[in-house]
Amino acid sequence: MKTTLTALFLLVALSFQAQTSAELNTKGIEWAQKGDLKTAFDFFNRAIVLDPNFSSAYSNRGHVYRQQGQFELAVSDYTQSYALYPNIQVLYARANTYMDMEQYEKAQADYTAIINLEPTFSDIYFDRAYSYIMQKKYQEAMRDMEKQLELTPKDFKSLANLINLKKQLDLKEEALADYKRLLKDFPDAEDLHIVYNNRANLYSDLKQFDKALADINKALEIKPDYDLGYLNRAEIYQKMGNKAKACENFKKAQELKVETNRHFQADEDYLAVKKLCN
Repeated sequence: MKTTLTALFLLVALSFQAQTSAELNTKGIEWAQKGDLKTAFDFFNRAIVLDPNFSSAYSNRGHVYRQQGQFELAVSDYTQSYALYPNIQVLYARANTYMDMEQYEKAQADYTAIINLEPTFSDIYFDRAYSYIMQKKYQEAMRDMEKQLELTPKDFKSLANLINLKKQLDLKEEALADYKRLLKDFPDAEDLHIVYNNRANLYSDLKQFDKALADINKALEIKPDYDLGYLNRAEIYQKMGNKAKACENFKKAQELKVETNRHFQADEDYLAVKKLCN
């Protein structure tokens, strides 16, 4: 009878401890949702001290570490959480943390593991494609973008990135066909001016300057203060031999401080129009 009572007591104690760990974990989530990561961390930490095998507490503490920029500690917690209880969401969080750390091969490996476990996981082919892009593996990235579009045909970001990959791989005619599809499928997209600007660049590369000019005019019609648009139009006019129009647009781009735009590049076309107009 003593042995039975002792076993029952231990069972109740262990149950209470697990419940307490769960409550601490829940409190941590509540504080994290309020934006108080320090208090959330304390609760997750206490949950782990009480129950070192509590998978969710490790993954939640990993989320805090990641938000604080402590990526190596986040990866460590995600790894421990996954070892205790394999969970695709934890694997995905670790993959994204590897991306934060610019460890793209490790991110790619985790994305691949997720694909093997659940091929229809949301945006997973797009994510792996992006890890390939960061490694300059453009063929692999293009295949993944195409696979993502098979799963989600009306995906603006995947189609836009696929176009950029085809341009990178010198598949310009295919890229033009995809631009046509993009503009047809997403006539009210938020960044449509960028789409027209980018297609104008492609037409310019193909020396189809009239089409390039039509597209850049459309981009500036949509966004009249588009600094890169004015620079692009200046470069197109420069290639067409219209110095007055080229310099007029170059001046406007400079007034809008185009050089401070994070997408600005001082490439050959920029240097040519700058030399022409200065």
